[in-house]
Amino acid sequence: MARTSTLLSLILIFCFVSNEAIGQLVAKDSVYFTSKRKKITIPFKLVHNLVIIPVQINDSQPLNFILDSGVKNTLITRLHYSDSLSLNQADKITIQGLGVGSEIHALYSSGNTMQLPGIRGDNHQVYVLMEDVFNLSTRMGMSVHGIIGYDIFRNFIVKINYSSKTLTLYRPDIELKVPKRGEVYPLQIENTKAYVEAGVKQHNGDSIKVKLVIDTGASHSVSLYLPTDDRLQLPPKVMEAYLGRGLSGDINGKIGRINSFMLGRYEIQDLPASYPDEESIKAAINLANRNGNLGSDILKRFTAIFDYPHQRLILVPNKKYREPFYYNMTGLEISTPLPGANFYIVSHVIEDSPAKLSGLMPGDQLLNINGRDCKELALEEVLELFDTKPGRKVRMKLKRDSKYVNVEMVLQSRI
Repeated sequence: MARTSTLLSLILIFCFVSNEAIGQLVAKDSVYFTSKRKKITIPFKLVHNLVIIPVQINDSQPLNFILDSGVKNTLITRLHYSDSLSLNQADKITIQGLGVGSEIHALYSSGNTMQLPGIRGDNHQVYVLMEDVFNLSTRMGMSVHGIIGYDIFRNFIVKINYSSKTLTLYRPDIELKVPKRGEVYPLQIENTKAYVEAGVKQHNGDSIKVKLVIDTGASHSVSLYLPTDDRLQLPPKVMEAYLGRGLSGDINGKIGRINSFMLGRYEIQDLPASYPDEESIKAAINLANRNGNLGSDILKRFTAIFDYPHQRLILVPNKKYREPFYYNMTGLEISTPLPGANFYIVSHVIEDSPAKLSGLMPGDQLLNINGRDCKELALEEVLELFDTKPGRKVRMKLKRDSKYVNVEMVLQSRI
């Protein structure tokens, strides 16, 4: 079921603007195994459908990075007071991406080392945001320091087992056998991004072929860009939604259900699709003739093998394959001002939602949910209590200013 209450998606596209540092982006790094092993397996944390792996930059302690196939460059979004990181000579540049807003400033540094367990990268390029525009740590309930993507996918065959929460990296010259229940799809690698052809069946029965960028850094199921194909239509029942954050600002749009999503012989039915506003995605509309992106709320229903060296994707369905898709059944969004401390605050309440009708307000602190103390619940457990089937009653004890408030609401699907 979709865990999209507080972090809906990350859609990051870099467009470098100004500064002489642009001319320096010529050296390519080298990422390789530090031993003669054929594969390395790394445990990861799965939060909001996103894969979090430990990465060291130069002499840093292991930092938490999102593994995002939609991102070209290694990006440090925030360092906390207890973190230390030394970078080689850094130049200030301006970068721009998706979202409605202005350019943002970053530091560009080359000649760094990057390390994962058993993996090393030399002459690594790193971008450090001057402002924490994503607020990943407060939205994900743990310290998140950055995002890494293409440097991993282009140098290895990458297997993400969402069930066991393990990331396995294979040498690129290995030709993996396709598992018995697996299916192979051709990948189109264009300008560091991988695309796959799929199909969507709309509410009117039309089936449309779409070209989607594969985005492990998007926590939603699928995003469709209406301006790219006249046949794409909004479902009859949609809701206005905050879809996530791009480098250049917020991404807003609508959410509605499509009849099904088809990928080869697999057909996933009755799932929510995101339809971002044209202004929010103007930087991506004309890129590679894409019609949208394929996110992790679909990918997590498979073991996914990203084989960039052989330009193919292999998917093997797992036990979550047939789980229903639920989308924000409460109408509230949660933040964690003290990441890792199980301290939860209502950050936003949607109009006419169950949360709004029950009297919840931004700033309310969650103390107890259905008799369970929130101090003993990780963020994913809190969201799981909220995003179950429609009609379920949820009882909460809140702290509002210095008063204690008890509320009850009934979960409801609004799409």
